[in-house]
Amino acid sequence: MYCHACGIALTQPTTKYCNRCGVQLVSTRDSRDEKTAKKRQDEYLEGLFWITVFGLGFIVGGAVLLKKVAFSDLVILVYASISSTLFLINFVLNLWGAVRLMRSSPEGKPSIQAAPETAELNPARPEAFLTPAPSVTENTTRSFETIPRVNRSGSE
Repeated sequence: MYCHACGIALTQPTTKYCNRCGVQLVSTRDSRDEKTAKKRQDEYLEGLFWITVFGLGFIVGGAVLLKKVAFSDLVILVYASISSTLFLINFVLNLWGAVRLMRSSPEGKPSIQAAPETAELNPARPEAFLTPAPSVTENTTRSFETIPRVNRSGSE
């Protein structure tokens, strides 16, 4: 395995930081977080299923019970329409929450940048060759002025 920042070969593939440049090699989000997110999605979808089963059972069972008790058809129709409307509102809100949870899932996002196969760094950008790089030594070198030698006697 190679460091994705400096390209040095890593002796231990389980290290979290590069020994040479210090870049973080392992994402802060580990597999444990991804498992809990997946578990949360599964629990949310399971809850949505049971809301559907019990909601429809409540609507149908209530209508049957009202019919057996001999309520008028108008009362049964009002009960069915109100309970169906409340069930649909609850179902749509929970379905919207499940979709939002799945979109924010970390599964779709890459957690670790792929390392290059060789020890080479990323390829150079073509625009970098268009402008010459400034010289490091351009303004740092100068010729020294000669210092007049002074004899100990005070004459030059």
